[in-house]
Amino acid sequence: MAVNPEHVARAANDLLDHYGQAALDVAKTQVERASRASDHLALDHALMVLSEIERHQGSSSTPVT
Repeated sequence: MAVNPEHVARAANDLLDHYGQAALDVAKTQVERASRASDHLALDHALMVLSEIERHQGSSSTPVT
């Protein structure tokens, strides 16, 4: 089942509204939890939300090589 981009944008906006600058850390925690649980659908969603938040904040946790 594919992740709905509208749900991703809404989830990212909700985190940003609720947590402000801390939304990035919250999103990273969600990625870690989904990864540890081996929940691939939740991991896909969490990574997309993290990317959306990074876009909004103008940062990236992905190293550039």
